[in-house]
Amino acid sequence: MLVNYLIKAPNENVDALSKQMDTRSELKRQHHAAFQYRLKRFAATKVGLSSAFIAGAAVQAGKSETSFVRKYGWLVNLIA
Repeated sequence: MLVNYLIKAPNENVDALSKQMDTRSELKRQHHAAFQYRLKRFAATKVGLSSAFIAGAAVQAGKSETSFVRKYGWLVNLIA
């Protein structure tokens, strides 16, 4: 009984706390990974939208004869 009280009971508490800490660490890691994934997806979406906008502007620059965009169409084509 004394051995159980002094050795086994505290060890069970330590094991339970260790398991809780491991669970929290894993949840934090998963949350961080999901957040990083969302940031990368958001950045890729923004790049895709800006690329599509520049491509559309380049097409419109080629269609118009005398416009402000026509003057700087070479710059748009260079960026795209």
